[in-house]
Amino acid sequence: GYDAHLVGEVAGPPGDVGFAKLKGGYSWHFPVELLRMMAFGVDGDDDGCGYMDDKEEEHSPTVIGTTLHSSFNCGVMRPLTFNGLVGNDNNLVVPSSDRFFVGGPGQLRGFMPAGIGPRASRGGSSVPGGDALGGDLFYTSTLAASIPFPSYFDKLRHNGARLFGFANAGTCVTTDGLLGGQQSFSPLLSLPVLSQVLQSSRLTVGGGVSAGSPMGRFEATYAVPIRYGPRDARKPVQFGFGFSFG
Repeated sequence: GYDAHLVGEVAGPPGDVGFAKLKGGYSWHFPVELLRMMAFGVDGDDDGCGYMDDKEEEHSPTVIGTTLHSSFNCGVMRPLTFNGLVGNDNNLVVPSSDRFFVGGPGQLRGFMPAGIGPRASRGGSSVPGGDALGGDLFYTSTLAASIPFPSYFDKLRHNGARLFGFANAGTCVTTDGLLGGQQSFSPLLSLPVLSQVLQSSRLTVGGGVSAGSPMGRFEATYAVPIRYGPRDARKPVQFGFGFSFG
């Protein structure tokens, strides 16, 4: 199955902050077993729903339970002055609390929450590389494959626990210095901005365990950052909990 979302946000008068923010994404999940069903039809020996019983599955290749996953999320924001009602054209700054932050389980594994992107020159001892300042443009993407637990982990298998491998990519940047105070979204597609996004992209690979629960999705992962910045806050072992796959 798949899901998609798109959220817009505008801040302005009578407040003292002005900006427009757009954020969206999708996730897609495809059971490899469906390829067999589409290619050969429903086997007469299965349960009528295209799935084998436990005895047949034990003697079938692992591919029977394999599912492919992908996701992509991105966001952009621009400061607005509302013709001088909020701030001025010479000081177009969006507060850090309203900016995008990237990193952490379910988003960009292998990095701490807010572990990449623009940073202050220094920060607290618990913040490697300096305090995160946030960006006005970000993306994260995931490619993954998962399989059920082997049959000898019967309890985990029947409770939906899965093993998965993944590759994550993403970045978080600020375009203030490139766009010269422009308030529209169209300059974000310019060559300097796209070049900055590509050059600053991080990449991690790894694996983990996931399981569903009535409260949401739990995962434990180990990730190895392949591409990262010198001031990024990295964390290979992570535990995450949420309602979406990223």
